[in-house]
Amino acid sequence: MIVFQRIKSGMELIKESIRVFNHYPLLIVPLLITWLIIAPLILLLEYNIDWSIYTTAESLLIVFLVISAFTFLLTFSCSMLLELIQQLETGRRLSLSDALISTLGYNLATAFPLIIVWTIIWFLLTVIQSSIPRKTRGGDNENESFSAESAARTLAGYQGYSVSRGYIESLKKGVRMVVFLILPGIAWENMGSSDATKRGFAILKTHLVEFTTGFVLAEVISITVFLPVLLLFGISDGAKLVLPGYVWIVAQLYIAFAWSYSIYIEQMFAAQLYLWNMRWEREVAKAKVEGRPLPLLEDIAKPTVLDEVLELTARPI
Repeated sequence: MIVFQRIKSGMELIKESIRVFNHYPLLIVPLLITWLIIAPLILLLEYNIDWSIYTTAESLLIVFLVISAFTFLLTFSCSMLLELIQQLETGRRLSLSDALISTLGYNLATAFPLIIVWTIIWFLLTVIQSSIPRKTRGGDNENESFSAESAARTLAGYQGYSVSRGYIESLKKGVRMVVFLILPGIAWENMGSSDATKRGFAILKTHLVEFTTGFVLAEVISITVFLPVLLLFGISDGAKLVLPGYVWIVAQLYIAFAWSYSIYIEQMFAAQLYLWNMRWEREVAKAKVEGRPLPLLEDIAKPTVLDEVLELTARPI
């Protein structure tokens, strides 16, 4: 019964993430900006680099540097998202400029060791993934020439599914969501990278069922929001249709939203789990002082940025 309650708690956090976006769509803006930088980098790697002129070591170095850029940009945008949440949870108005100042002034420098570790893990997983054959249209492995259609397919990661590639992608997502659980310690509690990491892993260990539920549901949401373009690719392939360029331009714009929304759900879920844990810790401290049984997370009302309770102005006992 307790396990089912904890699964329900994870589901509630995902539902709350969707509700918050419906009220504050501005929260997705930092991620959209990040996508505008990441997308050209992806297309550059796929279509504009002649990998044959580089040695293996040089190729690996390029990939490592690009992944470093990705982790930096994701940390940057998610830090801004967390700063926007902090503004709501301290009774301030939403301000992208204030979030940017806080991110550049403290968060990124403090998170630098975390960015390095994340980059190394992502890089190693990518190297492993690159050794797995990738299916392309028509069943061959030849690269398509650049076009609006091929760009849309590349940006959506549209390729033949394999269990091995899916497993690696799941590992990448899991690592990413753990990082997202660590970042609030830096953005909200001004912790150093090491302390924030310890706190993030402690929350993960304590609320593993809720985290796992969120992980699974975030993947379901990601598949759902990408479904329209995946259907478009499938219909185009199955019927051998040649669609006009503007269709693929619209698809690329939709992919930008789908990617940004998927990352938003992951970070917002982790942020809300962090907030709930903070409230739970305060109640546990009260229970110890008063000699009462210690409450479970499920016994504590779930915090939400949509209520009038300012979670980040509260202080633990």
